Amino acid sequence: MAAGTLYTYPENWRAFKAQIAAQYSGARLKIASTSPAFTFGQTNRSPAFLSNFPLGKVPAYQGDDGFCLFESNAIAHFLSNDALRGSTPQDSAQVLQWVSLADSEIIPPASAWVFPTLGIMQFNKQYRFPEELTMSFMSCNLITGMFQRLDKLRKNAFASSILFGANNDSCISGIWVFRGQELAFTLSEDWQIDYESYTWRKLDVDSEECKTMVKEYLTWEGEFKHVGKPFNQGKIFK
Repeated sequence: MAAGTLYTYPENWRAFKAQIAAQYSGARLKIASTSPAFTFGQTNRSPAFLSNFPLGKVPAYQGDDGFCLFESNAIAHFLSNDALRGSTPQDSAQVLQWVSLADSEIIPPASAWVFPTLGIMQFNKQYRFPEELTMSFMSCNLITGMFQRLDKLRKNAFASSILFGANNDSCISGIWVFRGQELAFTLSEDWQIDYESYTWRKLDVDSEECKTMVKEYLTWEGEFKHVGKPFNQGKIFK
């Protein structure tokens, strides 16, 4: 029977998969989610952690025997028993089929629509649904939360995000610069929580519109004609 430690941050819904599997199978699973056992953003950047989990991602599992795994589905599979994994190749394939379906078809829309109401993630709409934005400080927290979840992208992206408007009448808009020609969010499941709630448009770097917008978003000054609301406050991702 498996026995080991699951490293994660508190209330990480992806870690719940492993915890649920362990509950059903009887696997002995210790949770390291708070200091001093684990501090997200510090422990997972340490040389000791990276030697076992080179990407620094959580949840991450280390068995008492030293066996290491990352990626939530793999950890849950390992901690399961035959009743959960499937006792035949056919059963196992069907389990994998439904896990894959959930990842590709259920989790993305659930992240955008259901999780905010459960408090698992914050509302982060670009303002297709402005009624979800009330107090300005709450709206600004949406930017902060997204930046925190994208921490590992900092070496390859730069952004200026601005909160426009006032209480009960605000919106968020920003300019992002990536290494490469495509959005980087699809490269990691951990980066996809927020971006699907936004509308993205690639700018023509040679256009006057782009030059004006870049100047406005970098200086936080200008007319911001495309927004139609006054500047409130901004945050830089770098």
